[in-house]
Amino acid sequence: MHKLDQAKGDVMVTGDAAHARSPFVGVWNLESFTEQSKSSEELNPLGAAPVGFLIYTANGFVSAQLMRRDRKALGTDPWAPAESGQGANLANGYIPYCGAYAVDEERGEVIHMPIVSLLPNLINRNQHRSFTFERDSLTLVTKQKDASGSIVESRLVWRRSH
Repeated sequence: MHKLDQAKGDVMVTGDAAHARSPFVGVWNLESFTEQSKSSEELNPLGAAPVGFLIYTANGFVSAQLMRRDRKALGTDPWAPAESGQGANLANGYIPYCGAYAVDEERGEVIHMPIVSLLPNLINRNQHRSFTFERDSLTLVTKQKDASGSIVESRLVWRRSH
């Protein structure tokens, strides 16, 4: 059984998964992606003008595709085996995953549960994001420890696609 089949565990104030998910449902365009720790200035991990899509469905499916706008084309046929060194660069500046999601209204969180991901460490690991809606904008915030133990806050701002 995939986690997508288990996405019925939404914790809602209303007791209605469809109601809890409804503000999320649709296609969202990435406007900004920033990271900051207490000891550093704000960084743009995917550059100043990242591009991306976040798709939520009413039945609990999520797909996220984020990338640097200035990614370089490969020097070979994209379906041929990568030339030496190109394979490692292929993933730089690109974050894709898809799977299930659940909404915890009481905690103000949406939980992404990746089933497929370029980054194997995300697969089957709940990704908690606090959320706020403002008009046609969705802001997702997550906090994680980096290699040095510092807390890094990632903030992604999405605009609803029309």
